[in-house]
Amino acid sequence: MWRRRRRTLLTAAAIAVGIMYFVVFDSLLAGADRDAQINTIDFETGHLWVSASAGSDDAVARPTAENTIPSGQALAQAIAELSGVAGAAPRLVFPASLIAGLDELPVSVVGVDPEADPQVFRVSQFVSSGRWLERGEEGVVLGRRIADLLQLEPGDLVTVRTQTAGLAFQAVDLAVVGTVETPHPTVNQSQAFVPLDAAQSAVGAPGRATSIHVRARAAAQVASQRDLSSLAKSIPMLACWDPGWHVNTWQEAASFLTIGSTKRTFAMILLGLVVVISVIGVVNSILLSTLERVREIGMLKAMGMDERDITAVFIMEGGGLGLLGCALGTAAAIAGNAYFVNVGLSLRAFIGDMDLDIGYPIADRMYGVWNWTTMLWAIAVGLAVALAASYFPARRAARLDPAESLRRL
Repeated sequence: MWRRRRRTLLTAAAIAVGIMYFVVFDSLLAGADRDAQINTIDFETGHLWVSASAGSDDAVARPTAENTIPSGQALAQAIAELSGVAGAAPRLVFPASLIAGLDELPVSVVGVDPEADPQVFRVSQFVSSGRWLERGEEGVVLGRRIADLLQLEPGDLVTVRTQTAGLAFQAVDLAVVGTVETPHPTVNQSQAFVPLDAAQSAVGAPGRATSIHVRARAAAQVASQRDLSSLAKSIPMLACWDPGWHVNTWQEAASFLTIGSTKRTFAMILLGLVVVISVIGVVNSILLSTLERVREIGMLKAMGMDERDITAVFIMEGGGLGLLGCALGTAAAIAGNAYFVNVGLSLRAFIGDMDLDIGYPIADRMYGVWNWTTMLWAIAVGLAVALAASYFPARRAARLDPAESLRRL
């Protein structure tokens, strides 16, 4: 192996780069899945949510009697008293336009209970300026991106124009009391939060809510449908339950989960690149090694070594290249993965402040995760391919005629 050190190191480095890229890419995709799931639960749906309409349509519709829940706070209180529930919060969401001077911007207004909402969602923990809402006030908390576009700060006045449940247009002046900058881009770019009673008054829907959001007490941070199934079955058993309502899990709003098949395809493509790089590198190295050592091969066969012994020698050389490449690749993968796990990859470094939808509810940094199974698979594949790739040039070397080999210069 060390007769041609430069060639050996280049071949091993090619294998190492393939392993490193595969491990780091898989780590970032797995981390994006994890963070997107957490952001969906913490800023969008909770673990469960109750709605008056079926499905998980992302479109924000004008509140009507058909798509809202009457006495939303009473239902939320009843759900909050169930065992296994950490919190339940009603929300009234409707489309509106924010008007500041001559500027106008379409947004989703989210009516929240300032005291119950933090028990389910983490929006109030990410106030970047000003403060969070208080019950009964005529105030609004804006996503940071909205505030920047309309050049608004806490203390400014903004007009909310919307359409009521009775099809009448309504305009309400509210004071900006704070701004939020969360890890969820939708919150930052398109949501404005107002007290629930102010939202109900603005759209003429007293006491109503478009959804009731629930955080489970014992569920993991990213809970599966199996973990939430008992709680989802107990909610419809409440005395105040209407058969026309629906219990939904957070997975039903996580459209990014469909990207999983694409992610696996990319992972397989990268694994294929590891294989191709390993095959080309090892075959090239072993072939050159056999061409350089024709006389040595002839001498070994003349001394009594058979084809099996010659083949084993060159397969061991290929295995050594694979081991060296896997060792270098593992070291590089651990170093690269440690960086992405602790520092992350900034999306804004590539796209700036553009409102670009990457398919995941992640505002800026993508973080990796430690996945030792993937790393072990990459090492095993790299080593197996190196051994397999060395077999055919090894067989070619073993079949050389010893008399002809000894005649060569």
